[in-house]
Amino acid sequence: MFVHADYQQKGVATFLLTEIEKYATYHQIEMITSEVSLTAKTSFEKKGYCIEQEQKRQANQLCLTNFLMKKHLK
Repeated sequence: MFVHADYQQKGVATFLLTEIEKYATYHQIEMITSEVSLTAKTSFEKKGYCIEQEQKRQANQLCLTNFLMKKHLK
């Protein structure tokens, strides 16, 4: 999930993630995973997501780091 720079820090991503988690809980999905950017990692950790592994991804000439993160739902 990416939020346009004009809408960052306004609760948009938090709202969307909350809705995804509600949907998953309703449908008895026990775990959510996401490939999370370095920028978003802290936000996901605050919401209960744990790093499963660090990953390197190639994008054109850049090598980007992201994180496979997961959260177990109750």
